[in-house]
Amino acid sequence: MFHSSLSFIIFFFFFFFFLVPHHNCSHDLSVSRHHPNPKHWPAGVDLVNTTCELCANASAAFRYSFCASSLQRLPITRIASFQGLAIVAMELAMENASETVEKIADMMNKGSFDHHGMAWLGDCMETYSHSVTALLNAIGAFMGKHYVIANAWMLQVTKGIRRCEVRFSRRGREASPLNKHNYDVLRLSDVVLCIIQFLEPT
Repeated sequence: MFHSSLSFIIFFFFFFFFLVPHHNCSHDLSVSRHHPNPKHWPAGVDLVNTTCELCANASAAFRYSFCASSLQRLPITRIASFQGLAIVAMELAMENASETVEKIADMMNKGSFDHHGMAWLGDCMETYSHSVTALLNAIGAFMGKHYVIANAWMLQVTKGIRRCEVRFSRRGREASPLNKHNYDVLRLSDVVLCIIQFLEPT
């Protein structure tokens, strides 16, 4: 009798603790990592802050403050949808890239760099010129809902800008004279790449 009772207790212990699912911390963590579907956001939601928070939660490298401050300055009519935010971010990045081409040309005309610096600036100008074209292509692909292609164009932009930044730092300077321009384009690209990952690939 004692043996059968002991067997029942052992079976009950095993069933309860090992077979019955429990709501533990790891389960809660996995639930928190599920990405909400932007298509189901209620009307009137603060699109900029909600998107920036969504992206910041998806990646520790994402800069929420930059995202919010850059996009909140725009007229509400320009950011009427989740997809619209990506287009605006690409347009801002393209404006920045175009201005950077002009800035580099001005720096080269002043002749304040040695021949190595001039060569670096020339490479960065070429990179930014290509980035303008890549951003135009990314916008076209995105508007056509070809998100995989748009993603590829955006990655090309970020790769080139990072190369521009790193190359100058290798010359022993404290910071690139294009540091802020590089930073802005990269952070705006982060916004676009984040939004794309929540959209259905076509």
